[in-house]
Amino acid sequence: MDPIFHACFVRDRFRCRHCNNSNNLHPHHIVYRSHGGKDELNNLVTLCSFCHLEGVHKKKLILEVLQVLENDVIVRFTRVGKWKPC
Repeated sequence: MDPIFHACFVRDRFRCRHCNNSNNLHPHHIVYRSHGGKDELNNLVTLCSFCHLEGVHKKKLILEVLQVLENDVIVRFTRVGKWKPC
Protein backbone atom coordinates (compact mmCIF):
# COMPACT_ATOMS: atom_id res chain seq x y z
CA MET A 1 0.00 0.00 0.00
CA ASP A 2 1.18 3.49 -0.82
CA PRO A 3 2.49 5.16 2.39
CA ILE A 4 0.43 8.33 1.88
CA PHE A 5 -2.76 6.27 1.50
CA HIS A 6 -1.91 4.38 4.68
CA ALA A 7 -1.33 7.71 6.45
CA CYS A 8 -4.79 8.83 5.27
CA PHE A 9 -6.38 5.67 6.72
CA VAL A 10 -4.50 6.12 10.00
CA ARG A 11 -5.53 9.78 10.26
CA ASP A 12 -9.17 8.82 9.62
CA ARG A 13 -8.95 5.92 12.10
CA PHE A 14 -9.62 3.33 9.37
CA ARG A 15 -13.20 4.57 8.97
CA CYS A 16 -15.19 6.09 6.13
CA ARG A 17 -15.45 9.83 6.72
CA HIS A 18 -19.08 9.76 5.62
CA CYS A 19 -20.73 6.63 7.02
CA ASN A 20 -18.11 5.42 9.54
CA ASN A 21 -17.86 1.99 7.85
CA SER A 22 -14.51 0.23 8.35
CA ASN A 23 -14.73 -2.22 5.41
CA ASN A 24 -13.38 -1.87 1.86
CA LEU A 25 -11.74 1.51 2.38
CA HIS A 26 -10.51 3.72 -0.45
CA PRO A 27 -8.45 6.92 -0.38
CA HIS A 28 -10.47 9.53 -2.28
CA HIS A 29 -8.71 12.45 -3.94
CA ILE A 30 -10.72 15.62 -3.34
CA VAL A 31 -9.08 17.25 -6.34
CA TYR A 32 -8.75 14.36 -8.76
CA ARG A 33 -5.26 13.52 -9.99
CA SER A 34 -6.56 14.00 -13.53
CA HIS A 35 -7.27 17.63 -12.56
CA GLY A 36 -3.88 18.22 -10.96
CA GLY A 37 -4.64 16.93 -7.46
CA LYS A 38 -1.71 15.56 -5.51
CA ASP A 39 -1.18 12.58 -3.25
CA GLU A 40 -1.14 14.73 -0.09
CA LEU A 41 -3.01 14.25 3.16
CA ASN A 42 -4.90 17.50 2.75
CA ASN A 43 -6.22 16.23 -0.60
CA LEU A 44 -7.33 12.79 0.62
CA VAL A 45 -10.23 11.45 2.66
CA THR A 46 -11.02 7.86 3.54
CA LEU A 47 -14.26 6.55 2.07
CA CYS A 48 -15.72 3.05 1.99
CA SER A 49 -16.08 1.62 -1.51
CA PHE A 50 -19.84 2.24 -1.55
CA CYS A 51 -19.65 5.92 -0.54
CA HIS A 52 -16.70 6.39 -2.88
CA LEU A 53 -17.89 4.66 -6.04
CA GLU A 54 -21.69 4.71 -5.73
CA GLY A 55 -21.88 8.03 -3.91
CA VAL A 56 -19.16 10.54 -4.78
CA HIS A 57 -18.22 9.30 -8.26
CA LYS A 58 -21.86 8.95 -9.32
CA LYS A 59 -22.62 12.42 -7.89
CA LYS A 60 -25.15 11.09 -5.38
CA LEU A 61 -22.93 12.19 -2.48
CA ILE A 62 -21.49 15.68 -2.75
CA LEU A 63 -18.27 16.40 -0.89
CA GLU A 64 -17.69 20.06 0.00
CA VAL A 65 -14.38 21.31 1.38
CA LEU A 66 -14.91 23.60 4.37
CA GLN A 67 -11.30 24.06 5.47
CA VAL A 68 -7.90 22.82 4.33
CA LEU A 69 -5.42 22.09 7.10
CA GLU A 70 -1.76 21.04 6.89
CA ASN A 71 -2.43 17.28 7.10
CA ASP A 72 -6.21 17.14 6.97
CA VAL A 73 -9.25 18.66 5.39
CA ILE A 74 -12.62 19.43 6.91
CA VAL A 75 -15.43 18.37 4.62
CA ARG A 76 -19.21 18.29 4.57
CA PHE A 77 -21.22 15.65 2.77
CA THR A 78 -24.60 16.24 1.17
CA ARG A 79 -26.71 13.36 -0.09
CA VAL A 80 -28.55 13.88 -3.37
CA GLY A 81 -32.14 12.69 -3.53
CA LYS A 82 -32.87 9.53 -1.55
CA TRP A 83 -29.33 8.12 -1.81
CA LYS A 84 -28.14 6.45 1.41
CA PRO A 85 -24.91 4.71 2.33
CA CYS A 86 -25.02 0.94 2.68
